[in-house]
Amino acid sequence: MPEVEKQEEYELIPLSPLRRLEKRIEQLETASPEANVQEIFKEVIDIVRMNQEIVDELAKANDALRIEISKLPSKMDDLINNLNELISFIKASATEDISSNTESFGPIIGKLDELIQTNKKIAESNQVVMNALEEMDKRFRKPVLPPLPPGRKPLLLPPPKVQ
Repeated sequence: MPEVEKQEEYELIPLSPLRRLEKRIEQLETASPEANVQEIFKEVIDIVRMNQEIVDELAKANDALRIEISKLPSKMDDLINNLNELISFIKASATEDISSNTESFGPIIGKLDELIQTNKKIAESNQVVMNALEEMDKRFRKPVLPPLPPGRKPLLLPPPKVQ
């Protein structure tokens, strides 16, 4: 027959209050016997009681958190299923709209093609106007010679630079 294992109970107790108790006991041992022993025992009991309350609260919070985390996978599965259903509805409506409205898009596509051709012609004419304006700007930027006083001959100017 298998042996029955004994499960030991245990509690988590923070070390800092225990260290304070140890220091306090050392002080009492080195101090005079006039110290109030009952007051020390009360303090020890209060510290142990506070530690146990803290441990109990941590255990409760841990259990509550564990329960909430265990609910997450099912909620995420529900969310994924809802998203998949929404996507399938969107896909179905898109294919239905395209197949039923192809005939009605014909005139719109023709108008858009005409609009594209018109825009290309406008862009070409704008380019011609820009070239003409650049040419006019070059001509206006050439230096103007002041009038010569009577009896003077014009100087020979170097040929204009080609850009």
